[in-house]
Amino acid sequence: RQYNADSDNKESSTMLSYALGMVLTMLLYMCLLLYGQMVMTSIIEEKTNRVLELVVSSVKPMQIMLGKICGIGLVAVTQILIWTALIAAMSAFLLPALLPADMTSEIAAMNSGSADMSAMSTDVGVLQAVSMLSDVGYILRLFGLLLLFLVGGFILYAAIYAAIGSSVDNIQDAGQLQSVVIFPVIIGIIFGMTAAADPTSSLSVVMSIVPFTSPMVMMARIPYDIPGWQIIASLVVLYASFFVMVWLAGKIYRVGIFMYGKKPSFKELVRWMRYK
Repeated sequence: RQYNADSDNKESSTMLSYALGMVLTMLLYMCLLLYGQMVMTSIIEEKTNRVLELVVSSVKPMQIMLGKICGIGLVAVTQILIWTALIAAMSAFLLPALLPADMTSEIAAMNSGSADMSAMSTDVGVLQAVSMLSDVGYILRLFGLLLLFLVGGFILYAAIYAAIGSSVDNIQDAGQLQSVVIFPVIIGIIFGMTAAADPTSSLSVVMSIVPFTSPMVMMARIPYDIPGWQIIASLVVLYASFFVMVWLAGKIYRVGIFMYGKKPSFKELVRWMRYK
């Protein structure tokens, strides 16, 4: 009986970690695509209206591109901070108020280590799940890491979107080039689902370090209390990668904003990156 209870508790904890991982992964996925496309659309509109030609006379193209990315990125960060505040408030005040008094006392006893598990009226797995969701510190840690991976992932992908937006004249022409962004994001979602089911596998660890998939895959693994060095390594590689990507995208941006009437090929984009 004890073995079955332990198995049920472990299964409940695993299911909750899986659900949290998938929610965080999908949230990050939507933010990356939604706000990344906003960067691209805004640049295309400014290029079509010839606004960039006026602005570039007094501001360097790299500064314009970074300003656009940072401005829209701050909108995404603000939205995450609002969600964090709301969820933390619900975890701290609303959830405890909705719990029955006996469940609240059992959770307190379980957290203090003085509880008699066999005498509890509520399933231990349920108590562990509720205890986790009502832990404000745990919620803030999850969303704090989400914010770090959102910033790194957004700048990485927004730089690519900015390069695409500067190289075309309309949204239709950008459709084919967007596959460069959408494909790795979808791969990240697929491997994120795999990582949520098996967070300790070698494939999950590797894909959580690769910068193009690490934001989604790592957020699926974090609820499982993975080693801290893996999170740090993933963030270091991600942030180093976005610096390189911003530098490459800036080279395309400075040429693309003056190009009209032709959709460039991938070979031409590579040639633009080589210009000094």
